[in-house]
Amino acid sequence: MVNLFSLWGCYRQWKQELDLLQKVLDAEERASTIVDLKAKRLRDQLAEFDKVLAVSEAKLQQLQHAAKAHEEQVTTLAEKYKAAHFLAWLRTGSIGRGPEIELAEPWVVPGWRRARARVFIEALHLHKTFFELEPKRVRANLNFVTSILQGTRYRGVSQDAIRSAWATLFMVVPVLSSTFASFARTFSTLGAGEIGWLLVDEAGQATPQAAVGALWRSRRAVLVGDPLQLKPILSVSDAALEHMRQPFRVDARWIPSGQSAQSVADQGSAVGKMLGPAGMKSWVGLPLVVHRRCDRPMFELANKIAYDGAMVYGTSTPSPEKETTATLPTGWINVRGPSDGNWVEAEGRALKALLAKLAQEGVAAKDISVITPFQDVRNQLQVMLRQPMVFGTIHTMQGKESSVVVLVLGGNSESSRAREWAVSEPNLVNVAATRAKRRLYVIGDRADWSKRSIFCKVMHLLPEYRISTPSTGTQAGGVPAKSSVP
Repeated sequence: MVNLFSLWGCYRQWKQELDLLQKVLDAEERASTIVDLKAKRLRDQLAEFDKVLAVSEAKLQQLQHAAKAHEEQVTTLAEKYKAAHFLAWLRTGSIGRGPEIELAEPWVVPGWRRARARVFIEALHLHKTFFELEPKRVRANLNFVTSILQGTRYRGVSQDAIRSAWATLFMVVPVLSSTFASFARTFSTLGAGEIGWLLVDEAGQATPQAAVGALWRSRRAVLVGDPLQLKPILSVSDAALEHMRQPFRVDARWIPSGQSAQSVADQGSAVGKMLGPAGMKSWVGLPLVVHRRCDRPMFELANKIAYDGAMVYGTSTPSPEKETTATLPTGWINVRGPSDGNWVEAEGRALKALLAKLAQEGVAAKDISVITPFQDVRNQLQVMLRQPMVFGTIHTMQGKESSVVVLVLGGNSESSRAREWAVSEPNLVNVAATRAKRRLYVIGDRADWSKRSIFCKVMHLLPEYRISTPSTGTQAGGVPAKSSVP
């Protein structure tokens, strides 16, 4: 009826709306089809990802098992070779500090040393082959170098020929030893940078100027020494050095009396640390802080007075069959008496009694060194010690060692100047203590020396003993001073 009254207008409107709805329906159906296709594709991808995930999880599990086995292996090796610091570095990226890392040997790897030994042996074979191929030239060059070392002068010989002759000698004998005093004469024919490596031992005792010629002739140098042991001995007075310094406006820190070849080299090293007693620290390049010579308490004594506790104890105990050690522990033999110069007669008698006791215990004379800070005491020891025993001033023991060291302090009993000089710096006492591998015996007036610097800090490490002497008639043998004698 409505359609009739509207002359079919409603039909046309309905028709249009129906067509529109049909188009919308068609579009939705097409969109639904696209969504279905995408859903199917995503389901297929999800299935592939599930497969990949399953494979990855299997691989992850395998890697986890392998990592665990590797971790266990690394831990076992770290424990075996005392390289826990290396394990910590692998885990945290931090290398760590302290005795553990200092005592570790990072290159202790199974097969590493054997491989290096094989390389070295093959290098020797290469040298041997070269000598066999050119025997005449090698012999001629060695004869020429021998003539140079004997002082023969040649004219018209080129520097290249001289350098070649030296190179031949260095190939046959890789390391040559010389003192600074004879270096200029021995190597006078070599020019700047014509020595490959210069290795300076005990550089802390060498004056800076003594090393200049050797350094000039070398391309590379390694100076090894301890600035906290004996210092260089200069024959030029501080006043004369100061008189030369001022006109040329040289900084006071370069005065030779305050420097050594070692300390100057340290100033050029970017890697190092401040070392020394409290209040007297100085910069030391590439310090080696592990001490491997002395037993305790000599290590603790030196560590306290000279290194402010920075050293690390690394001494290994020798087998009994290799070394005879005195039964009397390290300690102080208390002796008091008047002096003749720096020589105290009572200390000499105590020394004789101590040496007799050590001889009874089977300690060989060659294993004993008797040292003193003073030349007067050394002269008396030369008269008194007839047996083949090492003795001398502390300066003569630098770089040496002995199983048993006896330090006869001496010192003028009427004036404190000599004794104050001996303890003005830790260097003398440091050297004296660290010469002793197993036992250190100090002979002197304990009451006097305990009031002075350095010794006052370490008396607790040197228990007091009494040794019988003919003049005093005290009990034979060594016993604690405050203990009763059975």
